[in-house]
Order: sequence, then C-alpha cells, then structure tokens
Amino acid sequence: MSWTRTLAHGLAEHLAAEGIGIYRRAGSYLESEVGIVIGTVPAAPARVLVLSLYPLVDDVDQADSVLGLQVRTRCGGPDPREALDRLDDVFDLLHGATHLDLGGALVHLAMRTSSVPMSRDQSGRYEHADTYQLTAHRPSRHRS
Repeated sequence: MSWTRTLAHGLAEHLAAEGIGIYRRAGSYLESEVGIVIGTVPAAPARVLVLSLYPLVDDVDQADSVLGLQVRTRCGGPDPREALDRLDDVFDLLHGATHLDLGGALVHLAMRTSSVPMSRDQSGRYEHADTYQLTAHRPSRHRS
C-alpha cells in the first residue's frame, strides 16, 4: 500500500475510532450512518465525511512533507448545524495534534487552516469543508 493511501486509511480509522463516523474500506454504508470516505463524495449515504489528501511541499533532502487535507461533510438535509457539529468534533481531534501514528504514517503536526461553507447539493443537503495542513514524516528513496 502506498504511503498516501496508508495515511488516508489511518486518518479515516482514527476519526472512526473517536465515533465521528463509520469507516469501511469497501465503502458500503447504511442510510442511517455517517460514512467516512476517501476522495470522492458519494451519492449515498446522505451524511458523509469525505477526506481528500493533496501534497503541498516536500523537502528535497529530509523526509519532511506538508500535505493538505480537506475534510468535507454533508448533512442529511438543509440545516447546517449537523455539519458544524461534526466538523467541530474533527477540529477537537486533529487541530494541534502532534506525533500521530495513523496506520503507520507519522504526522508531526495537524492544524486547521480554513473553514468554508459550501452550497447545497442537488438534493438540498448542506455541505461544509475544513482544510488542514499536515506536517508528516514521509521517507522516500532519496530522502531519509
């Protein structure tokens, strides 16, 4: 499994272990569950937490990388309070966290950098996204 995939799965499992949602690698969820998914916003279930990782800066010599993490949530309806509560739970868990071992991927520091309300989807469900910066240890062939 690639380093980025390991980090994504580790993040999802970390959030699920804290009761923020349910994570299944196969991605099948009941309509009553808050599904944690990686990368793409699914049509169902109505309530989801979507994790999207992307690189920002990679040191040339040392195994230090900075990644962006978008945490996007969608409610079951138009009321934004459910999404805001869920994102507060994520903030309480991640912002300022240090020395996280997420499935074998090591994150030195996580910090939220923005929070943006989004428009409603085609079904009228409210969406909101927070962005985090993750400073991580990511060894590679030419970096140690």
